[in-house]
Amino acid sequence: MNGKKQRRRRKVVDGKLQYMAIAIALTVVVAGFVVFAGIAWLYYAIAGLRGSVSGSELLLVILPPLLVNDLVIMVLAVIVGIFMTHRIAGPIYRMEEDIDKALAGDSTVRVRLRGRDAFQSLAERVNHLIERIDETRTR
Repeated sequence: MNGKKQRRRRKVVDGKLQYMAIAIALTVVVAGFVVFAGIAWLYYAIAGLRGSVSGSELLLVILPPLLVNDLVIMVLAVIVGIFMTHRIAGPIYRMEEDIDKALAGDSTVRVRLRGRDAFQSLAERVNHLIERIDETRTR
């Protein structure tokens, strides 16, 4: 190598996975806006603040719904993050375990993922690789 850092030209390498992650992130943001609007409307209705409010009073009026909204967005981000990473980290963990078994000589091992997990095509390729290794071992 000439010491030059290789840059990936294609940014979208697994469109289904990448676009799904983007859609989920955008959904969390939109849900945050909707929750904020609902909480602010409810807070204004309860407090009876439909009249004009000065700048300093406006900050005190907006702050409680904004804090609740931030809390809701953080909780949503954690929940969505756990489910998203589970669909990615789980298959990686499974493939690592199955590859280790295959390297240890277990010729019956095959990678089996859940239907909605990421990396289905990679699991198929790993299974094909294990089959090819088994064929060369038996020769």
